[in-house]
Amino acid sequence: MHDFEELLFWGRIEGIKQDYYLCLGITYTNKYEFPEKRFYWASAADFKFKSFQAINDQHYAEFDSIKGMFSGEPSQVLIRVEQEKPPAEEGMPAEQEQEAPKEKDPLASTEEEDPSATFVPRNFTELDRLQMTVFAIENDCHILPKGSVKLTDQHEVRRDNAFKGFGIDDACTLANYSHFRKV
Repeated sequence: MHDFEELLFWGRIEGIKQDYYLCLGITYTNKYEFPEKRFYWASAADFKFKSFQAINDQHYAEFDSIKGMFSGEPSQVLIRVEQEKPPAEEGMPAEQEQEAPKEKDPLASTEEEDPSATFVPRNFTELDRLQMTVFAIENDCHILPKGSVKLTDQHEVRRDNAFKGFGIDDACTLANYSHFRKV
C-alpha cells in the first residue's frame, strides 16, 4: 500500500456469496489544494486489500442500468465485449495457428492523430461496478464539518487543530457541512 497520512475504513458492500470491504487512503502532503484519495477493496474470502485499477469508463452509460445485488465474485463479467478465445484444434500445424504479420499502411493515422487507434475494449466486471458505485457514493456523500480543514500557505488542505467540533444544535444543522471533493 501507499504511505497515507490517514487510512480510514470506508465501509462494507454486501454481496450474495461474499461481502466487499473498502478502505480510503488520504494523502494531504504535496497535493496542491486538494488531497489525494485512493480506494482499496478486499473480499471477505481473503481480507487482502488491493488498490482499484484505472476506472473502466467504457461502460459508463450502461452502469446505471445494472440492477440487483452484488454477487461477491469480483471477476464476474457483467457486460462482455471481448470475444472468448476458442480452444485451439488438436493436430493443427503451428504455422497455421499464427497469423501472418500485417503490413503497416504508411498513410494510416498515427496514435497521436487518432487516439482510438490504441483503444482496447474491456469487459465490464463486478469489480468495475464496485469501483463505480464507491466513487458515486463518495462523490455524493463525503462531507466534512465546516471549519474542520484549512488551506495552508503551501496550498495543502490540512485538518484544522483549532476545530473542536460542534454543539448538538450546530451538529444537526446541514448548513454546517460541506462536500469533501474536487470541484
